[in-house]
Amino acid sequence: MKYAFVLASVVTAGLAAVSMMGNAEAQASGRVCLKIRDLGNLKPIDDTTVMATSRRQGNFIVKLRNPCRDFKMMDNYYTVRVLSQQECFDGDDVLQFRYGGLCFVQSVTPAAGN
Repeated sequence: MKYAFVLASVVTAGLAAVSMMGNAEAQASGRVCLKIRDLGNLKPIDDTTVMATSRRQGNFIVKLRNPCRDFKMMDNYYTVRVLSQQECFDGDDVLQFRYGGLCFVQSVTPAAGN
């Protein structure tokens, strides 16, 4: 039992260190990270561009890889699938819609005026 607790503690500490290193790398490269926990909502601008609001960091422009018309359907709610190990909402992520649509994120950048 003690071995399992120690192993879980070491794994948890290792994952926290990897997460902090990833955030430090993003900050060192000058890239601003939209943290997934701060993501408020997404509003479509056109078929390939979405405005993301953040509770703490202002607005971000989300470019999609392909046209995403699923936002135009009423009651077509979305969930965000984060595919990376980082806390950032970025080009590795996917918007999955209630009625089966998928929209793949190409890039996330701060909006002008932030």
